[in-house]
Amino acid sequence: MLFKQHYRLYIIILIIFLGDSALSQNERSVPAFSEDHFLLYDTMFIDFNLPAIKMQAKENFDEDVVRLRLDSLNKLTPINLTYNKTVGQFIKFYLQQRPEQVSKLLALSDYYFPVFEEYLDKNTMPLELKYLPIIESALNPNAKSPAGAVGLWQFMYYTAKEYGLRINSYLDERKDIYKSTDAACRYLIKAYKVFNDWELSLASYNCGRGNVTKALRRSGGKLNYWEVRPFLPRETRNYIPAFISIVYVMNYATHHGIYPDTSYNFNRYKTDSVYLKKPVKISHLAKVLDIDEKTLEKLNPVYRNKLVPYKNGEKFHVILPDYKWGVFLNNEDSIYSVLAEMEELENLEYPIFSDIEKVKHVVKRGDYLGRIARIYKCKVSDIMMWNDLKSTKIREGQKLYIYQTIK
Repeated sequence: MLFKQHYRLYIIILIIFLGDSALSQNERSVPAFSEDHFLLYDTMFIDFNLPAIKMQAKENFDEDVVRLRLDSLNKLTPINLTYNKTVGQFIKFYLQQRPEQVSKLLALSDYYFPVFEEYLDKNTMPLELKYLPIIESALNPNAKSPAGAVGLWQFMYYTAKEYGLRINSYLDERKDIYKSTDAACRYLIKAYKVFNDWELSLASYNCGRGNVTKALRRSGGKLNYWEVRPFLPRETRNYIPAFISIVYVMNYATHHGIYPDTSYNFNRYKTDSVYLKKPVKISHLAKVLDIDEKTLEKLNPVYRNKLVPYKNGEKFHVILPDYKWGVFLNNEDSIYSVLAEMEELENLEYPIFSDIEKVKHVVKRGDYLGRIARIYKCKVSDIMMWNDLKSTKIREGQKLYIYQTIK
């Protein structure tokens, strides 16, 4: 009996020893870094046991009820949230034909709306403008329209450059939630100073200030969007009705049985940014910090090739989830050492960081786009895109803007 007990103990010790030996032979994919001792301070006031959402019975579409609800929202904003047949059709379309999309938008709004509201409040603008990126991009920072507009706020290349958004081999700041929101606010402020009307300002965001001005003239000088609407481009005629419908839908979706799809949640209280001292490949950083690579890419869409640049005198940030910024800051030197080893194994060379400057070219007699493209070493299609040209015809004295790469 005693022999059996000793034999069992021997077997147990042998299993433990062999298990440890086997584990020691496997290379760890994630280094063991020191803990973030301040994490408790960051999280102690957060209620992780949030109450369950109280589900409401799904309502049928009642035009009178919808109208009353929209009227109640209308009293809270300087934007005229008119209800009419067209707006009602859009509301029914979102509620009845796109409930999954609305569910996704409700979840994503928890992440994006606080940023939009911060910039709108800072500029004393109607907070309801936060719903505009839903119409523009469905809250997708990587959205790209057939015409070439990019980002949450759907900036065209030439408009983005006009408002100081950088686009180069590393960056596309049209996808930066903070910088693109700031640029959109500046555009809308400028439009409001011209039209003194938020609906017309929103219309200009869709089709340009020039097209709205033309529509005002064609309408005989009317200053009300609904009176000017028939003279606007076809897409813009539905732009404001779609915007009004989204304001309603995002506020009353739960009354129609639509709730946030939590699989799309980014927990804002669990994210923060760190500034890097060296260029970094996002997939490398994700592996070292044990973060899902796709999540890290979604949080940092501004980096075009999934590479974070470095340049003396500038700071580039990375948004990290799940309190990983604490791990990064506590182990920064060690992390850079591991990243360097990974780069060496891949023979990784980062592209030269370059920016783009804007050059004005005044068309001279005899100029044509092919000649101008040769002068500036670019493509005719580039010049057309930068200047929103619909054809290759240009006239003497016309101002064209060329964007050149500088190192």
